[in-house]
Amino acid sequence: MKFERLRRIGRSVDYACLWAGLGSRRAAGGTLKVEVESMARGETDLLKQVLEKLMYLDPPIKKFPVTPEDPAMAVYFLDLKDVCYITTKSDQGREETMFVCGGGKAYYSNLRLTEIEKRLAEHPHYMRTSKFYLINLTKIRGMKVSSARDLWFEGIKEPVANAVTSTYLAEFEKKLQ
Repeated sequence: MKFERLRRIGRSVDYACLWAGLGSRRAAGGTLKVEVESMARGETDLLKQVLEKLMYLDPPIKKFPVTPEDPAMAVYFLDLKDVCYITTKSDQGREETMFVCGGGKAYYSNLRLTEIEKRLAEHPHYMRTSKFYLINLTKIRGMKVSSARDLWFEGIKEPVANAVTSTYLAEFEKKLQ
């Protein structure tokens, strides 16, 4: 029973290694090359790499509750993959947060930007880029380089001015590489 379990673990490690681009862990003839002892140490890093790639491909949070357009609904769950950026209107005297999607369609939430940032901390596609913006890195279409970065997003004609400020610039450039 234990041997069969180890064979299954070995096989799944092989598949994970091949998927992660690290090559096969088996020797010729199908015997397990990695011993159980070294699996505990060495495979931990491999499994972390695989998990990191899976998190990027399939983020843990996929939808976010916002105020619905239809008054008959109590809550509308917005797909985060459709959101270009999230901004606050506190500079305009409103305590609403706006989720802007392609085509300029906007949805609102009563949560503060810092609360949304905490909820999306594990999401690999979102990052804070200024006092007023959280952006979806997968939706960036173009960028203007100046003291702050102006960003163009898919489906939105006008750029978002000062979307990335100097405070967040180093982390933003690191994520884009």
